[in-house]
Amino acid sequence: MLVGEPSVWKRAGWKPGLAPIVDTRLGLKAPAFGKSCAAGGKLSFAAFRLATDLAGRKAVAGIVTAPISKKSWSLAGLRYRDHTEYLRELFPKADAQMILGAPSSKLWCVLATRHVPLARVAGLLKGADVVSATASLRRALSLLGIRKPKLGLCAFNPHAGEDGLIGSEERKILIPAARRARLAGPIAADTAWRWHREGKLDGLVCLYHDQALIPLKVAAGLGVVNWTIGLPFIRTSPGHGTGFDLAGRRDADPSATIAAALLAARLAP
Repeated sequence: MLVGEPSVWKRAGWKPGLAPIVDTRLGLKAPAFGKSCAAGGKLSFAAFRLATDLAGRKAVAGIVTAPISKKSWSLAGLRYRDHTEYLRELFPKADAQMILGAPSSKLWCVLATRHVPLARVAGLLKGADVVSATASLRRALSLLGIRKPKLGLCAFNPHAGEDGLIGSEERKILIPAARRARLAGPIAADTAWRWHREGKLDGLVCLYHDQALIPLKVAAGLGVVNWTIGLPFIRTSPGHGTGFDLAGRRDADPSATIAAALLAARLAP
């Protein structure tokens, strides 16, 4: 089923008989294509909130979310930076984690930090977050049939810090965390991704957004999905943003959305 304002779905090509719509009942018109705006943020968040409510009540087995404009959410007065922040607040005991993967290429990783400026990552790195993220990645791979996955931890600095010559994060934070979580590493990130692609590792713990997304998208193009593990229901989404430059042209590539839907169906009981 589709969740959201009918005006949005109709403009996207919905016709009677295609799929039922669960109406968010805001009464808003679909906003102009290709621009962040408060109305877009309200429409987007209302659809997401209603979908999570349906899933939380077990009316549906899971949800596949579309990309969001974080600026539109901000203009709408929402304090959440992304879907995961809202889900973590809604289910505080669930330890929701962002798993990113390319199912067709068998590439999987988890993020220790998410949508934060790169300049803040070093100050946000915590061994406990690495350990928690590792547990989530193990759980995710187990659900995919990999019972004892070989996991690696990406280093933060070039050359894994060169024994402190190029940064101290490895020695102070990452080496102890790797021991606690039973991870290989920290491994220089470029080498870690090569080993993963070659099958020497089943998954990686990445420390920041682009350390995960750049290699994934180079390897798998738009076939990347975002999977929130740890929730009482399935939640997947395309592993890319809104692409406002393509809005309304009807020539966007749907590969990631299809991959996200197929993964959700695969995981459904």
